[in-house]
Amino acid sequence: MKFSVIVAAHNEGPQIASALKRLRQISKTSPAEIIVVDGGSDDDTVSAAREWCDQVLVLDEPNRGAQWHAGAQKATGDLLFFLRADVHPPGNWQQALEHFWLVTPVEKVAAAVFRVDYGGGFSLRSLSAWSNARVRAGLASADHGLCTTPEIYQAVGGYPPFAELEDFEFSRRLSARGRIALLPERVHAAARRLRSQGPFRYALRRIWKETRYQLGATPESLFTPQ
Repeated sequence: MKFSVIVAAHNEGPQIASALKRLRQISKTSPAEIIVVDGGSDDDTVSAAREWCDQVLVLDEPNRGAQWHAGAQKATGDLLFFLRADVHPPGNWQQALEHFWLVTPVEKVAAAVFRVDYGGGFSLRSLSAWSNARVRAGLASADHGLCTTPEIYQAVGGYPPFAELEDFEFSRRLSARGRIALLPERVHAAARRLRSQGPFRYALRRIWKETRYQLGATPESLFTPQ
């Protein structure tokens, strides 16, 4: 199987080269292309990423839904793996995903994600447990790393061009087709934005935004730049 890893980035200049280098180093077992889609960064994200990826696409502004969709349109792999630039997949990510898709009847599942680990401390561990529990209800956040097939991606309409709640809407689209599986391996998500907001405040704001969206608010009105 060939993987297309689609990385959405915005102002990740200080760390994106090391993150992509690690991704290259652990991506050995199957062919993999890495596509970075930048959302109008005003630092050196684009130049730092070029050495370690196969393609860099540049959009005018941060919009993770549009970024991931643009990358998916350029992807040539048998599986699409969507990542935030600050999320680090497990060392055996290829083996885990390849095994899952080989043994799971495709008609029963829409996507697979990894468990998320935000780090130590009671509040971050609690947030990790909350986020992982939500996957079982069909809601996978952008921090989990999501893998699906190009056929399923196209069938459900892909990521919507939302700068906010693109993962919430895409999860709903996927869940209408089949299950989102939660794999036991863990991704490590950078917790800097969570520490700045406070993990519990972050979770409450997330629920508030999802509720407002379901009541008719536009994603643009809910967007908070990070």
